[in-house]
Amino acid sequence: MKWLKRKDKKRPNYSSKRCPNCATELPLRMTVCLECKQKLGEVDRYGIAKKPTDWKAYTICIIAWTVFIGYVYWAFIYKKT
Repeated sequence: MKWLKRKDKKRPNYSSKRCPNCATELPLRMTVCLECKQKLGEVDRYGIAKKPTDWKAYTICIIAWTVFIGYVYWAFIYKKT
C-alpha cells in the first residue's frame, strides 16, 4: 500500500519572508508589513508571504448583492394583484 501514500514535498526553512505588495524583507513572525501596512499570511515555498483572505469584505459583498437582487425582484418582478 505504499503507492497510495502521498509523498511529502520538502519545504525549505526560511528565516524571513517577503511582502507580496512591496517586496520588503520581514521576519517570519510579522503579520503586518512595516512599509505598506498590508496584512501578511504564512510564507509559501518561494519565501513570499501569502495574502490572507478578507472574509469580512466577501460577506459584505454577498449581503449587498442579496439586497440588490431582492430589491430588483420586489420592484420589477413581484406583482401585487
